[in-house]
Amino acid sequence: MASRGRARGRAGRGAPAPGGGSNGGAAAGPVGGGATAAPAPRGRGRGRGAAAVSDTPPTEQLAGMNIQAPAGVRERGNRFATPLFRPENVKDTRGNTGQKIDLLTNYFEINVRDNKPLYQYHVDFNPVVKADSVKLRKALVHRIECLRNRHLFDGMILYCPDRLNETEFVVQKKEGDRVTISMKLTQEVTTSSDQFIQLVNIIFNQIADRHMGLDRIRRDYFNPGKAVVISQHKVELWPGYEFSIRKYSHGVLLGLDVKHKIVRTDTVLSAMNQMVSSGRGGQQENIRRELMGAIVITKYNNKTYRIDDVIFNLSPKDVVQLRSGPISYVDYYKNNYNLTIRDLNQPLLLSIVKTKDPGTGERTEKQIHLVPEVCYMTGLTDAMRSNFRVMQDLAQYTKQDPEKKKRTLEEFRQTVESSTEARDLLQSWGLEVSPAILELDGRKLKPEQILMKNGQPFPCDARKESFDNITRKNFVIQSVDINNDYLIICTSRDVTHSNTFKDTCAKVGPACGINIQANGKVVSINSDRANDFIEAIRSNITSNTKIVICLVPNDRKDRYDAIKKHCCIEQPIPSQVLVTKNLQPKKAMSVVTKVVLQMNAKLGGELWSINIPMQGVMFVGIDTYHDSGSNKSVGGFVASMNNACTRYFSKTTWQESKQELISQLQTCTREALQQYRKLNNAFPQRVIIFRDGVGDGQLLAVKEIELESIKKALHELPQMPNLVFTVVTKRIQQRFFQKQGNRLNNPGPGSIVDTKVTSDALFDFYLVPQSVGQGTVTPTHYNVLAFETNLQPDHLQQIAFKLCHVYFNWTGTIRVPAVCQYAHKLAFLVGNHLNKDPSPQLANYLYYL
Repeated sequence: MASRGRARGRAGRGAPAPGGGSNGGAAAGPVGGGATAAPAPRGRGRGRGAAAVSDTPPTEQLAGMNIQAPAGVRERGNRFATPLFRPENVKDTRGNTGQKIDLLTNYFEINVRDNKPLYQYHVDFNPVVKADSVKLRKALVHRIECLRNRHLFDGMILYCPDRLNETEFVVQKKEGDRVTISMKLTQEVTTSSDQFIQLVNIIFNQIADRHMGLDRIRRDYFNPGKAVVISQHKVELWPGYEFSIRKYSHGVLLGLDVKHKIVRTDTVLSAMNQMVSSGRGGQQENIRRELMGAIVITKYNNKTYRIDDVIFNLSPKDVVQLRSGPISYVDYYKNNYNLTIRDLNQPLLLSIVKTKDPGTGERTEKQIHLVPEVCYMTGLTDAMRSNFRVMQDLAQYTKQDPEKKKRTLEEFRQTVESSTEARDLLQSWGLEVSPAILELDGRKLKPEQILMKNGQPFPCDARKESFDNITRKNFVIQSVDINNDYLIICTSRDVTHSNTFKDTCAKVGPACGINIQANGKVVSINSDRANDFIEAIRSNITSNTKIVICLVPNDRKDRYDAIKKHCCIEQPIPSQVLVTKNLQPKKAMSVVTKVVLQMNAKLGGELWSINIPMQGVMFVGIDTYHDSGSNKSVGGFVASMNNACTRYFSKTTWQESKQELISQLQTCTREALQQYRKLNNAFPQRVIIFRDGVGDGQLLAVKEIELESIKKALHELPQMPNLVFTVVTKRIQQRFFQKQGNRLNNPGPGSIVDTKVTSDALFDFYLVPQSVGQGTVTPTHYNVLAFETNLQPDHLQQIAFKLCHVYFNWTGTIRVPAVCQYAHKLAFLVGNHLNKDPSPQLANYLYYL
């Protein structure tokens, strides 16, 4: 049962602030009362000035640059700072196991002429020009001839590539008044500093914004003028780029990746009307539930917003209070954007954005009202994602193979080089982009072997690292004796499907080594309402029932939620929900095989394993789920309970909405350790933790709060186990292409990169765990925050790859270690469907698969 919660929650962060032309709707006070302020017209104020590198204005970025942050602390406003997180006891972070491979990556070297520093000046005006008159201050400084097009200025602090011979200048206002501008040198910004990196990012943002014809949407740049319209699916693809400049072990590098913005051609209003006509959203609360958390774009200024509410007691006919006087939304959009609002009775959308006062630094929340008729949905619906034809048509443009991606990256560099203005700007700052993308060495680990029943090895496919054919073997390590002790609930219309399910189970189960027969109990109900399913479960479960299977006609979320809440909380028992369309003759054998394997895993059975030559180790996965419609976030904690990584203990925690850091980790770790001791008669000798879902800006807090909480639990043991704590990141910019003859291909599963694009301040590496059929494979980034062990970097790299093989929902490798994926599944189930802690009786089962 898919959900938009996690994706939307992330996409919704950093919505543009109202004011200054950066918002696309009307800023408002509390809904239903108070004055409202309309958006500023589109113009140069929408971001055509000195380009910023984050969602905050350059004023905040530049003003904080001369503040020295403590070690390990990122400078305020500088997302390009490199914190020091490398464990002190680790001297060499590189491994050497595996076959050497030649790679290219999506990075260009940035060469700095003679390593010259940049110069920072504090600027004063006489007579005084108010600090909040930023535009006037910038205009006056721009009139200084020697600084024209050779400076960055936020209204108070100025940077330039050369030291000024003069520091006092006299300029004239339009009114004829003369102003003396005094500049005091405050520091030299060396090429090794984080401030230098941030300035280079601002310069490249200027190039993209002013000289490449790209529009900035959040942190990426797109070209709506070259949009690809896929009319049959009502979507547009806006091509663009994601880029950033950072310091790596190889030097200053420009990381570049190809992006596509998916904009649906239907407006929010048409989507709302469709909800009403289809019967899915006739009620206001249902419309709110469908839209809240969605990201929309206003094409008149190419700004995106997260929908926080739908206000049904406001309409475009309502009046908004401007400085020039009151005006209706209808007239406002007509006067400022030449847009005619046709539906005068539509409700308004509410987006809440956080802004920061440039003078005081105080953060406040502002409300923006948007008219649905001029807002367009972005991204894909769940139905579109599950539509093979839609995804196939989109993939023609979005899935670029390594050869095509390399050409696209080189086109970006050629576009910069062919622009006289861009080239002159880089030269004035002493910067040069290398002509070719970066080459580096990688290593390819050997394909793994899966362990089946009695320890019998089964080789993975060397190209895909998959083991699909294992299901044809009698392979299951430990089978649960399901026999006929299962309960099927379905509607009277789906009894035939229930028979298909039972008969197919009896065929595929024994072939895999799972004892399940064809005479499980079937209970038919008169309707597909959630209450009828719950009542049937409650009335028909016996002491012999091992698992409940609900066959449902569609994937309605409310019914799925009700079934899972009942089976996970009120009447704890493993459960399986299956949509009957998946039992069509062409699909039945494949689908039921996977379901039977899931059933065995949910009941405590062991499917397959991998050889990890260590004893007494507990692997832990941690992840967080943010529900866009809730004020709470859920942390999932899953720990392995045996050396084979086939048995697990799980627990959930709750924290405030959108809070990534997980509270109560000391309790979770303590309970997992006690359960490990109960099953193994000893505490683990090693605890190896993989933490998923953490951004760079949260690493310090994770280290100081989460890691310390876990250490407190470990210190309670008679002997402190070895500890490894690694942050796992999937959403990264890095891509690698393997050179094979005259062609570029994706590096195979098991490829490791731990040079050049890693950081000297970190213990980090990249792992390619999977193969892909289309496009360019995305590696996974591992950043080790604690390495209190006698293991070597090689060992951790191999362990990470091995653990990608033991996720019981997939006969192949996944992108992250299995414990991470289990933690994600747990947090998602609890946060999106249960909204309450599951019963402790299920803690030792993979009921969340």
